[in-house]
Amino acid sequence: MQPGEKTRAPLRTGDVDQPTESLQLMLTVVFHPELDRIGASMKLGTLDASGTLRLVASVIGRNAPLFSDGLALSEPHISRRAMGLKQHPRGLDVSDISTQSHTQVGRDKSSSMSLAHSELSSGVAVRFGHAVVCWLRLVPETGLTPVLDAGGFAGVSPEAKSVRRLIDVAARCNLPVLLRGESGVGKEVVARLIHKRGARAGKRLVCVNMAALPESLIDTALFGVARGAYTGAEKRSGYFVDADEGTLFLDEIGDLPASLQPKLLRALQEGEVQVVGGKSTTVDVRIIAATDAHLDNRVDFKNALLQRLSGITIKIPPLSHRCEDVGLLLLSLDAETAKHSVALNLSAARESHYIAAAWASFCFSALYKAWPGNVRELLLAAQRNALDLDAKRVRRPTTEPTKTKPLKITDRQLVEAHEAANYEVAETARRLGLSRQAIYRRFRHIASVKLMGQLADRDIRQAIADVGKDPDALSRRLKVSRSAIAQRLRSMSAGK
Repeated sequence: MQPGEKTRAPLRTGDVDQPTESLQLMLTVVFHPELDRIGASMKLGTLDASGTLRLVASVIGRNAPLFSDGLALSEPHISRRAMGLKQHPRGLDVSDISTQSHTQVGRDKSSSMSLAHSELSSGVAVRFGHAVVCWLRLVPETGLTPVLDAGGFAGVSPEAKSVRRLIDVAARCNLPVLLRGESGVGKEVVARLIHKRGARAGKRLVCVNMAALPESLIDTALFGVARGAYTGAEKRSGYFVDADEGTLFLDEIGDLPASLQPKLLRALQEGEVQVVGGKSTTVDVRIIAATDAHLDNRVDFKNALLQRLSGITIKIPPLSHRCEDVGLLLLSLDAETAKHSVALNLSAARESHYIAAAWASFCFSALYKAWPGNVRELLLAAQRNALDLDAKRVRRPTTEPTKTKPLKITDRQLVEAHEAANYEVAETARRLGLSRQAIYRRFRHIASVKLMGQLADRDIRQAIADVGKDPDALSRRLKVSRSAIAQRLRSMSAGK
């Protein structure tokens, strides 16, 4: 510091100095017949530090507002005005304002509810029509992004995002990891992800369930045994040696006998394992342990071992704390069970309104279950639901119109029909004998077709500068329907 230079203000890093984070009111799709819509979310408002909930939308319907995937609810059995939102000093009023479809809110499937901020923080289920289920919840502003990759930790909730962040942290280092959480939350899934994404991915991952090992055999199973160590003993390497240069996952670590805890602690600290009846051997093993027990105050579990295992601690939340993720988890489980006898076959919801309604009903109920077995229990319940649907042999009624196969209509014919219908999707579908959902699916793969949800506000403002605010002129210029243009203009005007 130079003479005469002014003293600089010190950094303030205490908790009291941290800014209060605002909460976002998010609506997340838990189930939709178009399965790729599951996990999409939209921001409906902000709860600021003063406790004021500021809404950005007052009506939710089939065509607006738009979710994070650029589409609205987009289900033909949902009214254009399905649910109304109105803030009040202590929370939010939600109500069914539909004329033809029905909107159900909360555990009791009410047509209207007055929700306090605390209830919104816990979350509430909303069912639009018969086939779309959403979860309404106040969450921290974390930029929710659905993640569903093979073998990954699927989820759009802030809790799932936090777990994925810690997985990445653990994968970049070699510290021991302790996974804590209830039975069935996915501790082994997390352990496999850490190994797969870490520097040891090319080496072995050895998984051991401590609860499944007889207490008399745990010592030899973990650390190995020398030939002749006791009567009939044959040489065995043990799990530590098997996992050398790789990862050893010790599930149910709380079941490790107290007598063996010093040996495990030495293996962690020194990288040295004492072979039963033989010499010590050095190993290079990364330890990931997991437990659903509360080990902190147990007299039979050494505190020194617990501290050593807790290089990085990842607490995996129960399913009931991350309800937004139920639909994405079902998609993940659907992919896993496709190879087994009891596949969920969620894709059938695209073709049958009755199957779509059945899965929507299952998801709505799932949002209010305790799930003591968590994801494992959800899978079994979903498989039972799939078996029940199969047993009922759900079929479309004979009055339901037969849909023309989209493959018989070329992209060029589809675009020409859309132009002739003045860019109205419903009229395009009627002329071609297709469902509106089939039209939307086809349009996603035709670059020349733009739907209203794909247009940014700046595109519309540029078109207004060119041709004015007349909806007909804007429809021709932007090649989207007049009704969609008119509704978007009203939305833009209200948002000023």
